[in-house]
Amino acid sequence: MLRGRVEERAAIEKLLRSARDGAGGAAVITGEPGIGKTALLAHAAAAAEGMCVVRTLGAEPEAELGYAALHQLLLPQLDRVSLLPAPQAGALAIVFGAAEGPPPDRFMVALATLTLLTDLAAEQPVACLVDDAQWLDRPSLDVLMFVVRRIALEPIAVVLAARPDATLPLATAGAVDIRLGGLDRLSARELLLERTGDQLSVPQQDEVIAAAAGNPLAIRELPIGGWRVGEPLPLTESLGSAFRERVLRLDPPANDLLLLIAADGTGRLDVVQAAADQQGHPLDGLDELVEVDGGRVAFRHPLIRSAVYHGADPARRRAAHKALAAAHQEPERRAWHLGQAADGPDEDVAAELERSATRAMGRAGPAAAAAALTRAAELSSDDRRRQARLVEAAVAWWRGGDAVRAQELLSRARIEEDGPTRYRAAGLRALMELRAGRPSDAVTLLRPVLAGALESDRDAATELLMLLGEASFHANTGSAWAEVVDAVGRQRLGADDHLFRLVTAVAQVRSGAPVEVPPAAIEAVERSTDPEALCWAGGLLYGLGRREQGRWLRREAMRHARATGAAGTLAWVLMFVVSDEQLRDRLDTAAAHAEEGQRFAMESGQPNLDCWFRGSLAVMAAVRGEAEEAVRLASAVLAEAQERDLAAAAALARRALGIVELAAGRHEEALQHLRPPERAGDAHPGIVLMNVPELVEAAVRAQRPDEAADPLEQFDRWARASGSPELGALAARSRALMTEGDATYAEYRNALDLHEKADHPLERARTELLYGQFLRRERRRSDARTVLRSALATFDRLDAKAWTARAADELRATGESGSSGGQQSAALGALTPQELRIATAVSEGATNRDIAAQLFLSVRTIDYHLRKVFQKLQITSRAELVRFVLADSQPTL
Repeated sequence: MLRGRVEERAAIEKLLRSARDGAGGAAVITGEPGIGKTALLAHAAAAAEGMCVVRTLGAEPEAELGYAALHQLLLPQLDRVSLLPAPQAGALAIVFGAAEGPPPDRFMVALATLTLLTDLAAEQPVACLVDDAQWLDRPSLDVLMFVVRRIALEPIAVVLAARPDATLPLATAGAVDIRLGGLDRLSARELLLERTGDQLSVPQQDEVIAAAAGNPLAIRELPIGGWRVGEPLPLTESLGSAFRERVLRLDPPANDLLLLIAADGTGRLDVVQAAADQQGHPLDGLDELVEVDGGRVAFRHPLIRSAVYHGADPARRRAAHKALAAAHQEPERRAWHLGQAADGPDEDVAAELERSATRAMGRAGPAAAAAALTRAAELSSDDRRRQARLVEAAVAWWRGGDAVRAQELLSRARIEEDGPTRYRAAGLRALMELRAGRPSDAVTLLRPVLAGALESDRDAATELLMLLGEASFHANTGSAWAEVVDAVGRQRLGADDHLFRLVTAVAQVRSGAPVEVPPAAIEAVERSTDPEALCWAGGLLYGLGRREQGRWLRREAMRHARATGAAGTLAWVLMFVVSDEQLRDRLDTAAAHAEEGQRFAMESGQPNLDCWFRGSLAVMAAVRGEAEEAVRLASAVLAEAQERDLAAAAALARRALGIVELAAGRHEEALQHLRPPERAGDAHPGIVLMNVPELVEAAVRAQRPDEAADPLEQFDRWARASGSPELGALAARSRALMTEGDATYAEYRNALDLHEKADHPLERARTELLYGQFLRRERRRSDARTVLRSALATFDRLDAKAWTARAADELRATGESGSSGGQQSAALGALTPQELRIATAVSEGATNRDIAAQLFLSVRTIDYHLRKVFQKLQITSRAELVRFVLADSQPTL
C-alpha cells in the first residue's frame, strides 16, 4: 500500500491520462535511496489501466554495457522488430546481438526504438517505466531521451526514477519534475506501526521516524533493537549499515551467492546458477532479499545489491567475476567479467577486452566498446599498447557522446613519438575543439603532427589536413591554410590522392592562378559513400568555383548521413547545406535545415555548429527584413563567438548586422560591421572574401571606397581564376560601384549577363536594384523602370523584405507605383520549418513513414504536422500539396 504521496500520485495519474488522450510526456521521480521511487512506479503501473506497460531497470554492473537497459525494455516486443523499416530493424538486431554488421549509428537505434514504441502505441497507449535510471548505460539513456523529446503527439508516457545525484538531461525535454522528500509524519507513523505494532512507545516511534527522516525503506528496514532515544542517526549512513547487517546475518555460502547476483547484473538465473555451481553453492535460502520470476533473479531493492557488492572485499569480488566469466557464453560479457576479475596487468585479458570492444562497436555501441577499452588500457603491460587503447577508448567515448570521459582519457594518454596513436589522438583533440571548443586550439593541436603523418600515414594525413583546413577557416588563421597548401604541394601525389589534388587546385585558384580541375579526382569523390569525404570534397569544389558540383556532393553527403542515421555527422553536413540553400535564395528551405541542424548539433554535443546555425538564421532574418530578430540572433552569436574564437560564425553575424544597416540606409554603421577583422595579415581568405560585395556597397555609399579596394582586388582574382559566373557577377557589380561613367554601364551589364548563367535570383535582383538606382540618377528613367520592376518582383517572390521597400521607393521615384504579389510564396512562408520540410518531402513522393525516418520523428508526429500544412494552405489532398510546392519551385530537401 502506497502511503501519502497525494500530489505525486496526482501528477503521475495526470500524465497517464494525457497519454491516453494522445498527448504524451514524461516525468522524472528523484529522491534518495529508499524514499519510495520504486513504490511510486508501482503505483504508476497499477494506474496505467488500459495501457501497455513496458519496463526496464538500471543495474550498476551493467552501466558500461551498451543498450543493456534498452534490451530489457524491448524484450517483450522483440517480435515486432522485423516489422520496422529495414535500416531500423537491422540496427536493433545488431545491438541486441541477433545479427552481425557494422555498428549502427546511435540515432538510428533511437529512431528504431521510437518507431517500435509508436507502432505499439497505435494499438494501445504505452506506459514506459524506468527504475534506477542513474545506473542506465549511456546508450540506453540516450535512446530514452531521444524518445522523450518526440512523444508530445503520441499516446506514450515515460516515467523514470533516479537518485538525486543522477545526471539526466530531461529538463529540456519538458519532463514533469517529481522530487520525493520524506513521508509526512502521519504516513510515516502508519508505516512504522504496520511493521512494529505496539512494540514501541510513542516517544520511541518519534525517534525512529526522526532518524529515518521519513524515508520509507529506512522505516521498514532499520533495526529496532539497540536504538537509544535522542541519539542522532544520519539516514545516508544508517541505510548502508542496516543492509549490511541483514546480509552479515547470512552464512558465507549465502553471502557468496548474493555477491554473484550483485556482480552479474543481467538477472539471468541460468548464469547465476552456473556460477554458483562452480563455487558449490545451492541457489536457495535467499527469499528474504531476492525474488525469482521465471528465468530472472533480482534483489528486492537495488540498495541491497549495492550494499552486497561494495561491502565485499576486492578478492571476493574478483572471485565472483571469475566464476561469472566462466558461466557466461556471450563473448562481450565474458571479457568484461575477466577484466573485472584481473588483479594487476594481464595482457591476455587486455587483448580479449580489446577484441570484445571491436565486437561491441557492432552490437552494443561505442559506450560499451569504450568501457572495455578503458579496462583493457588499465590491464595493459605494454606501455605503447596502453596508450593506444586509451586513445581508442577516448575515440569511442566521443562517438558515444561522452566528451567528458573522452577528455579525461586523452589527458591520461602520454604519447612520446610519432605514429598512428599520436595522429589519432591529435585528430580527436582537434575535432573536439573544432566542434565544441576553440577552433584556434584545434589549429595548434594539428600543426605539430601534420608533417609526420604526411610522411608515414597518408590516410591519417588526409583526415588531419581536412580538419586543419576547416579549423583554419573557423579560427580565421590564414597561415594555417597556407601550411595546408604548402604541405600538399610538397607531396608526391598518388593515383588515389583525390582530396589532396582538390586542395592544391583550391590553393591555386585563391592565389589567382587559373587551374584545370582533375576530372579523375572529381569522379572518384563522386563515387564515395562517406558523408564526411563527400562534404569535404563539396567544399573544395565550391572553392574552385564549381558551386553546382559542390552542392550536389553536399546533398549526397546529406542523403548518405540520413540513410545511415548518422545524426552527428548530419548536423555538420547540414551546416554546408544551409549555406548552399541560402546562396540559392531558398530561405524557407535553408531555415528548415538550420532548425533541424540545431537540434542534432545540441543532441550530439557540437555547440559550435549550433552557433553557426544561429548565425545563418540571423542572416536569413536580415534578408527578410526582420531587423529586430536578426539583431537579437546576431548579437547572441557574436557574444558566444567571442568566448570561443568562432571567427566564421562571427562573420555570419556581422553579415546579418551589415545587411540590416544597408537595408536601412545606414551605410556608415553597415561598414563597421562588414569590415574584415584585423588579423595582422594572417586572415583566412575565406573570411576575407565572405562579405566583400556587401562591404563594397557599404564603403561606396559611406564615401569610403578605399576601404574596400584591397578586399575587392582579392575577390576579383578569385572570381576570375575560378571562372564561376556567380562569383564573376558579384565581382562585376562591385566594380560597377567603384567606377564612373561608361565603365559603370559596362560592369553592370556584364554582371547581369553573368547572373543569367548562375542560380542566384536574389543577387541578380540586388544588382538590378543598384543598376536601376544608377540609371535613374543618370536620368534614364524608362530603362531604370525595367530593371527595378524585375528586382521588385524577385524581392517580393523571395520574401526579401530587406530590399523590397527600397526597390518600391526607387520605382516610385521613376514615376511608377510599386506593387507586390507572391501569394503562393507567402502561403508557404507561413509554414514552420518542420512543416516545410514535410511538405517538400511529400512533393518528392515520400510516404509518411519515409519522412519519419528521414527526420527522426514518429509517423504520428508527421501525420499531425501534415494536417497543419493542409489547414494553412487550405488544401485537402497530397496531390494538391505536390502541385502547390512545385509551383513555388521549392528545392529538394
